[in-house]
Amino acid sequence: MTTQIAIRLAESELAALDAEVAAGRAANRSEAVRRSIARLQRDQRYRAEEVALVELARRGEPIYPELDGLLGPPCPPLD
Repeated sequence: MTTQIAIRLAESELAALDAEVAAGRAANRSEAVRRSIARLQRDQRYRAEEVALVELARRGEPIYPELDGLLGPPCPPLD
């Protein structure tokens, strides 16, 4: 389901959308806006994941416990 909205943009913002279309990175202004929102959503997910990983590291918990022991013991020095 989609919802149509009306927004007001500054000339510079509209120019940025048009530049995306002109460069072929979006088929039209609407797609350029949707792609920008998708990027915003991805950035929000990454920030939330970063906060969770930092909190695990702060508490000294393994970040990826399923990978523990995967590489085995460290290799001896070559010298």
